[in-house]
Amino acid sequence: MTEHNILTKESPFPARLWGYLKERFPLGNHGLLIVSYYSSCQFLAQVLENPGMPVHYTSSSLMGAVTIFCMFFHLRVFDEHKDYADDCRHYPDRLLSRGIITLRELKILGGTAIAVELLLSAIRGLPALTATLIALGFSLLMLKEFFIGAWLKKNFLIYALSHMLIMPLFALVVYSFTTGNFPWHAPGWFWVYAFVGFFVTLNWEVSRKIRAPDDEIQGVDSYSKIFGTYGAAYLVIVIRVIDTAIVSLVGYHLGLSIWFYIILIILFLVTLVGLLQFRFNTNSKTAKRMETYAGIYIIAFDLTLAVEIVRKFSITF
Repeated sequence: MTEHNILTKESPFPARLWGYLKERFPLGNHGLLIVSYYSSCQFLAQVLENPGMPVHYTSSSLMGAVTIFCMFFHLRVFDEHKDYADDCRHYPDRLLSRGIITLRELKILGGTAIAVELLLSAIRGLPALTATLIALGFSLLMLKEFFIGAWLKKNFLIYALSHMLIMPLFALVVYSFTTGNFPWHAPGWFWVYAFVGFFVTLNWEVSRKIRAPDDEIQGVDSYSKIFGTYGAAYLVIVIRVIDTAIVSLVGYHLGLSIWFYIILIILFLVTLVGLLQFRFNTNSKTAKRMETYAGIYIIAFDLTLAVEIVRKFSITF
């Protein structure tokens, strides 16, 4: 019997919370994501604002990284509340659906995360607080599904596009924590990179909702239902072409080495391999693999940019 099944409503709260986090918000995965995402955005902000100067980590880096981590977590809590009824119907084995962890408990945790975000950004200064409030406000609109939830659910792709717009706002939070400037002062090239986050997250969102025909769930939308089993997979490649092209332009502007582009090509080929595996051996494993490859890309390309910036400009602590 797995730990997941051993947990009951009477289990100690730390055990129940840990089980929930492993199921819905793995700390290791999200920790690595935050380190790579924050580093790339922070280093880019620094080299754009102070050309030729070494990049660096500061106490503001830690505060900003914790803030972004809390933002990702409160988004997860918002999604749990927003999708609770559907998830109980379609995913009855999840800990939240079984009542092992409750919406009230998650609401308290989510509220705590938001309080930490506001406290840390206020300590950093008005620009960081402003950027955080903008992102928080947008996340609240997402929770309410922009007050057009019924229409959005009928337009699945528009639903995803509208929700992925939170990613550029997260990047601007990093910018304000890093530079002490208001988000609207961000240079044009930073805005360009901010929308790379939009496209790579959209790629992952589409990838994780592609299923083999036998795995489709009645009443649950997927991109393979909307665009066809392979049409959705081809959409993943189209999005990957876009985000790879945009981040390549950022690398060209910074004068990064040929190795940066070689790694981008390799990462693109990994996505292509995922498509070919799914296309010619369509099953639940190859469908899941596309999601895995998309997740690897998000972390790997951020780390690649961060490492290349450090190699070119050096780093101080």
